[in-house]
Amino acid sequence: MDIRVFKTFIAVAENKHFGRAAETLYITQAAVSARIKQLEEFYSTQLLIRDKNNLRLTPAGEALLSHAHLMVSQMEQSKISLSIANQQKASFNIAATPNVWDAFFSSRIHDALALFDHLVLGTEMSVREAIQRKLYDRTIDVGLLTDPIKDDDFVNQLIGHFDLVLVGSCSELAMLEQDYILVDWGITFHREHALHHKLAPSFKTSTAMMALEVILAKGGCAYLPMELVSEQLNNNTLYLIDSSLQIKRPIYMVYRKNTINESLVDQFKALLSKIQ
Repeated sequence: MDIRVFKTFIAVAENKHFGRAAETLYITQAAVSARIKQLEEFYSTQLLIRDKNNLRLTPAGEALLSHAHLMVSQMEQSKISLSIANQQKASFNIAATPNVWDAFFSSRIHDALALFDHLVLGTEMSVREAIQRKLYDRTIDVGLLTDPIKDDDFVNQLIGHFDLVLVGSCSELAMLEQDYILVDWGITFHREHALHHKLAPSFKTSTAMMALEVILAKGGCAYLPMELVSEQLNNNTLYLIDSSLQIKRPIYMVYRKNTINESLVDQFKALLSKIQ
């Protein structure tokens, strides 16, 4: 049904006169009559009682009036929403697990902003399960994780690695054992960690940045990404601790197959590969 039919019905109801409704709408009185007839035929009921000098709504007309206002209002709102959407930039959304953010992506965010300066770039830190869910419902375009998502709907692209090193507020592990911070670097790390260490952590965290902040504030030691702590090692704020455990963690870029933003995904992939 043409929305103009409902606008005409509202004008007639408000003016209680076909001629005045026609003037309001800048159409002929015959057009008003034709639209009201079309509406009555559609609903198979009389909507108006037409006396010579008295026009009023039937009970069915009264019932329809509020719906007519709602439909016209929603149609106008949809026009506004689409107009706003057409003026907005397209978006590209990236999510990373906290440790991938700290160890890898935080130092590359400026490169991503430069690459996508013509878009609205959305970034967030999320746990693995949330990233998988958001990839499924397409609220994010790309996930950055240390382990692939084993699902036929996804592409898992290995884009690089980062090294974990044992660092502390001094270089002697024996002096820091009581202040060891266990950072969750995934299943592989925990398995190898158990083979090389019998350390009882005083604090556990899922984020490297939090572990770093605790060590800088109170002392202690933890396995942290070399890239994250290089500045502190250079100025002797932190020290490398000898360890037989050498860990290189992978970084996977995960995205849905047949994504509508395939071109942007390829550009992002190329960017990360270039700045490794």
